[in-house]
Amino acid sequence: MTHALFSMDGFRRGVRDGVPLGFSIFAYGLGFGLVAAQAGYGVGKAVLTSAAIYSGSAQLAAMNLLQTGEATLWALFATILVINARYLLFGAALQPWLWQAGKLRAYGSLLLLGDSNWMLTMRMIRAGEEDRAYLVGTGMPISVGWLGGTGLGAAAVAVLPRPEAMGFDLMLAAFAVSMVTAMTKSRSDLMPVIVGAGVALGVAQLVGPAPAIIAAGLAGGAIAALGAGERA
Repeated sequence: MTHALFSMDGFRRGVRDGVPLGFSIFAYGLGFGLVAAQAGYGVGKAVLTSAAIYSGSAQLAAMNLLQTGEATLWALFATILVINARYLLFGAALQPWLWQAGKLRAYGSLLLLGDSNWMLTMRMIRAGEEDRAYLVGTGMPISVGWLGGTGLGAAAVAVLPRPEAMGFDLMLAAFAVSMVTAMTKSRSDLMPVIVGAGVALGVAQLVGPAPAIIAAGLAGGAIAALGAGERA
């Protein structure tokens, strides 16, 4: 096993670069905290949910299912699993670079992995970043922003009772669009998005939002896998 660089300097640079992301994620967490409080969650339960699942998209989707009254344990489990399946790909992309720091450091760093700092770290890797502590450094301000925003949002529900009044209900959609934009390199990359969206709309009309989320994730993933196989 190669002992790759994992230093305090890399961690500090990661924290520095992650601070702007932390502020944006704070607003995202604020929106989730408000939604969670409206669903009957207290501050402690909302923060614990954010810490345990650590995925804004999965948490908001699950909360939406709870609010529709259509949620079952299996529907919630499948929704969170499908939405978070992208982290398998994120981890696989990081593995050749991160694994050289050793298993303990690699797994510990992945606990703070999110969409935004994955994209930032991958860009830095392509630019020649060699310090593996950079990833966990970028994750620290994001984690603080996410949990802090969740707690504040849940506590402020009496003051700001309607998340949609401040546009927080659009944050998930806006974040998803930004991810797609950043990761799209060619027209063919849009096909899984188009298929997933079409399947979601169709299934939602037929059987409701819970199966629609699961079906869209499976359909989009299948198209992406087929496209990758053809290119290979």
